[in-house]
Amino acid sequence: MWLAVLMQFVATLVVGLLAWLIAGPVAGVSGLLGGLCAAVPNGLFATRLAMNKGRAPESYPVVFFLGEFIKIGLTVLLFGAVIGWGGEKHWLALITGLIIVLKVPLFALWFAPSEPGLVAADGTLKTSPAE
Repeated sequence: MWLAVLMQFVATLVVGLLAWLIAGPVAGVSGLLGGLCAAVPNGLFATRLAMNKGRAPESYPVVFFLGEFIKIGLTVLLFGAVIGWGGEKHWLALITGLIIVLKVPLFALWFAPSEPGLVAADGTLKTSPAE
């Protein structure tokens, strides 16, 4: 979970830097803001899920779905605030930053262990399924 969040923030910086190098400072800031509109709510969502660890398993679905609803709402709210902000925007960089950062967690699956039995309850990797 934290790997995906970290990857989103790194992707936000990369998109902002590339947009800056390709199209200038307005594009760089726009790409950075677009990425942050997705990365910040996802980081808050991951923090909320981590805080629920160790509680009654019956509460997990409620926490997950309520957190997901809030995450989506906060993403839309932040994106609307960026759009409503009176400053100059580079629309391609803004939307590209948002889309790329939303898709980055899919790549975190490449780094996940291939055998589900190799992850302990505390999230650490085990050396063998028998541990």
